[in-house]
Amino acid sequence: MFNLFKKKTQPTRQLSDPTQLKTGDMLTLIDSFAYPQWLKGQTLRVVAVNTYQYQHSAEYEMVLENNSGQVVFAQIEQEDGEQWVNFSIKIQRDDVDEIFTLDEFARIFDEDVLTEITVANTPEQFSQFLATTYKQTEAPFVSYFHERDYRGQSLPRYEQEGGEPCEMICLESNDGNYGLNIEIWDGGQTDVSLTLTRPISDIVELFPGSD
Repeated sequence: MFNLFKKKTQPTRQLSDPTQLKTGDMLTLIDSFAYPQWLKGQTLRVVAVNTYQYQHSAEYEMVLENNSGQVVFAQIEQEDGEQWVNFSIKIQRDDVDEIFTLDEFARIFDEDVLTEITVANTPEQFSQFLATTYKQTEAPFVSYFHERDYRGQSLPRYEQEGGEPCEMICLESNDGNYGLNIEIWDGGQTDVSLTLTRPISDIVELFPGSD
C-alpha cells in the first residue's frame, strides 16, 4: 500500500546521439591508445556549448572537462550520413615554437598561396594530436563566435547582432585525421588548436544531466 504515497517523478531525458548533448550532460570515451591518458576511457562533462556562425551555416562546439579540470573541445561532423567527432586542444606560443618552430609557423601568414608546414618535434603530451605535415585547406575566412547554444533556435543576423568576429585559418593532414586551426581575434589575440578526428563510435556512453 505504500506505493500509493510514492512521489511522481519526471521521466529521465533520453540521449541516443552525441548531437543531443547539452550543458550538464556527460559522455564516456572508449579506452583506446588513440587518446592521451587524460582522455582515454574518461567520462567528460559538457560545461558549455558555443556557436561558430558562418555566412550560410553554423557549427556547435562542446566544451568538455574531465574530473581533473582538463578541457577538450568537441565538434560533431556529419557528411553523407556518417558522423565523426573532432577533438581539439589549445596550445601556447612556446608549444607552437617547439612543434613547428615560429619561423615555419609564420609562413602560414606570410605566403599568398595555401601553405604546407612540417612538424619539427612531437612532444609526448601532444603526440596523439599531431600529424607530420599539414596543408591549408582554404583561404582565411571570417566566423562569428557566440558563447551560446543556438541549436534549435534562429541565429542572429550575420555580421549584425552579437557574436565576436574572428578570422579562421584551417590546415589538415593528408589523411584528414588531424587538423591545425588558427583563430585571430580583434586586437590580434591568436588561438592555435590541434584537432584529432575520430569515429563517433568512440563515444561509448551518454549520460543526461539534471534538467
